[in-house]
Amino acid sequence: MTAEDVLSNLCADLVSEKRFEPALAHLFRDRAVGEWVPLVDLYRRAGAPTGDLRPATCAMWLPVPSGDPDSALVYFCDEELMWSTTAFYNVARLFRAPQPA
Repeated sequence: MTAEDVLSNLCADLVSEKRFEPALAHLFRDRAVGEWVPLVDLYRRAGAPTGDLRPATCAMWLPVPSGDPDSALVYFCDEELMWSTTAFYNVARLFRAPQPA
């Protein structure tokens, strides 16, 4: 697997696995739009292992072009590898209060 493949998997995990929700909450709540955050920091916030992460890989969030407040883009970039990827994220779901059972 190439370094780019590993990064793609790590970034997909971040936006799709429940265990990373604390890191995403930090990204959307505590970081400004367009502010770069090292991916290592987001993994640490979630208590996840950081062994396969590159220090140069960062993430930031942006509003979607339509302005929908319930959605955001998460942009990942590793400048040294000249690699990037983007994910759509349902921010409203993340901050929605849990429903009683």
